[in-house]
Amino acid sequence: MMKTLGQWISRAIALALLGPLAASVAGGLVAIDGSSEHTMLTSDGFVSGLIALLIVGALALVSGVIGNVLGNRREGFLAMGFVLGWVAWTSGRIGRIYLLNPEPGTGVMLALEALVFLISVIVTGVAMSRASEADPISSFSPKHLMGWIKERSMLGAMGVALLVAGVVAFVFGSYDFPGQSLGVGFLAGVLAGVAGSLAAASLAGEGNHKGTPYAPLMIGVMLAGVIFSLLTIVYPGLGSIEQMVLRGELPGFVVVSPAAWMSGALLGVPMGHSWVEHSHASVKDAATSKN
Repeated sequence: MMKTLGQWISRAIALALLGPLAASVAGGLVAIDGSSEHTMLTSDGFVSGLIALLIVGALALVSGVIGNVLGNRREGFLAMGFVLGWVAWTSGRIGRIYLLNPEPGTGVMLALEALVFLISVIVTGVAMSRASEADPISSFSPKHLMGWIKERSMLGAMGVALLVAGVVAFVFGSYDFPGQSLGVGFLAGVLAGVAGSLAAASLAGEGNHKGTPYAPLMIGVMLAGVIFSLLTIVYPGLGSIEQMVLRGELPGFVVVSPAAWMSGALLGVPMGHSWVEHSHASVKDAATSKN
């Protein structure tokens, strides 16, 4: 009873307090034309945008720690996803951002923003994992992270998660409205969680697979936010990105904002992951009962 109460308190704090606060910090900036069409690092002023980004990252970290204390690590990631989801929901439209500044530097700033968020998630995950070695699936402890880097199955799962996230965004990302950006990021996270978990199990082999951890899959989706923002430097190239925006042809992997990629990783990956892991467990139980 108390554990369930703590989980709901954590969610309420993230959704009703820290999330709106983070969105207010991010939304307190202005674009170069004075509008609200910006993310933090594409606003009018790099220093003020960076400060806002660090504050938002800190608020996400706090929400994760609170979720971990009141519930567990999985609740911590959920709370962080809620906070960054607020930021994604209230951020500017990516197409309008590129119209205001179609230079390659815009893609670099969006990639840098995603990278700062990625680092914030990893730091929070490490902090939440120090207190307990229980539930290795959700662990971000340095020992586990270093071990997974050496495993072919985990690297493969990360690569598959990144690729699937990009494909999903490309197929479903038709418009750059913040709501769709957040929805596409979430769907990309879910399907990346499914595909990455299946890839890890396949690469490890049936007898060696002991469950796929969150970390490689989440990092794969978050890296998509970094890499696909940088692709705008060379694609479509020759300064024609403005024309693509005006024609409504901005690639789907571009319309997802940095915060939406992160929220999708934190909220979507565990859901897709659980579908696969539960199905594996059901198959094993059925096989055991037959024997």
